[in-house]
Amino acid sequence: MTVRTIKNAADVARWRLCLGCGACVPACPHNNIQLVDIQDQGLRPVLNEAKCQQCGQCIRVCPGIDLTQQPFNSETIPPLRQAWGPVLEIWEGYAADPEICFEGSSGGAATALALFCIEKENFAGVLHIGAKPEYPLRNVPVFSRTREELLRHTGSRYCPAAPCERLNWIQESTAPCVFIGKPCDVVALRKSEAVNAKLNNKVGLAISIFCAGTPATQATHNLLKALGVKPEEVEELRYRGCGWPGAAAVKIKGDGRQIRRMTYEQAWGDILSKHTQFRCRLCPDSTGELADISCGDPWYRKPESGEPGMSLVLVRTEKGRKVVEEAMTAGYVQLQRADPSALPLSQKSLELRRRHLWGRLLAMRLFLIPVPKYRGFHLFSNWRGLSTGDKVRSVLGTIRRIVTRSWWRALPRHSKCVSQDRQ
Repeated sequence: MTVRTIKNAADVARWRLCLGCGACVPACPHNNIQLVDIQDQGLRPVLNEAKCQQCGQCIRVCPGIDLTQQPFNSETIPPLRQAWGPVLEIWEGYAADPEICFEGSSGGAATALALFCIEKENFAGVLHIGAKPEYPLRNVPVFSRTREELLRHTGSRYCPAAPCERLNWIQESTAPCVFIGKPCDVVALRKSEAVNAKLNNKVGLAISIFCAGTPATQATHNLLKALGVKPEEVEELRYRGCGWPGAAAVKIKGDGRQIRRMTYEQAWGDILSKHTQFRCRLCPDSTGELADISCGDPWYRKPESGEPGMSLVLVRTEKGRKVVEEAMTAGYVQLQRADPSALPLSQKSLELRRRHLWGRLLAMRLFLIPVPKYRGFHLFSNWRGLSTGDKVRSVLGTIRRIVTRSWWRALPRHSKCVSQDRQ
């Protein structure tokens, strides 16, 4: 067996390393890449191999194949460095605007900070994702310029999303912009900025949402099935929000009063989380370590009935610190300092995944399977913190999956996914 090489975005997808961020689409100078939705995998790049010039531009911006942690500065909180990357400050709170707080998934802090940048810092807008109006089961990139537009697209969207597919919207804007995405999306943004000076000049702020993995579209179909709803009957779909932690809710066409609901715990824990993408399980960064600000749920305690949504807000850069401070002063967010222990207590499963990662990558290397290159994430040190039994399971469990699921073999070129469009 020879060592495999990855030459373009199609090879990234064939070896299951694609995260579906979409950055390869605008990066291709020949407009030779498009995204398709593979129902049981996620958004994947498809290209005409005969027209590919092997220029490598799509690989240069790909977050799926390599990742370097951003440098620490002297103010980084020491106990969080090894497992959580650069964190200068931790805050807990919510959007001061009651409607944004209620509609958001966890207090609406990310939305409120973005709105502050638009209304007080003269930013051109926000590149993020929202439901496709005519087909709410799909995500599409959106560019919001007003409070009303931000509200329309607030809330978590637990299905494939590719905000970086439209990085050109930021590049072509008349003023700096906010980018909101998953940790891998922010990595793709940073890599794109590194090779595109025009884009770099227009990125005013990057906000990341904590992420436990992106479920494939199949997960949404399974959720609808559990709710007794057919895809063609859906008028509106919310995965959570409208309170904290909120509930999955489906509005039925033809009768706006008919809404089917499922608790967040059931929807995510029993259905959606079972269909996260393969590459997500190999990710060391679940909290947006390359972002200026990261937002997620403070799960260190159970939400009280009727409590307004709450967010953990991690300040990672000086730019992020400035925005958070000024947004608090301007009354856009209500935040109070949180103890550093709130982060590991809130996101135990994310830390555990990072601890197991070195063993998983070792098992894949034994089979000469291409794996991502990580620099600065202390993976071996994290793995050493596991018990002996967990160390063994991280390796042998991965080997078992490699064999039983044929991960040692690349997916075929131009598989059935090519015929599936993005409705």
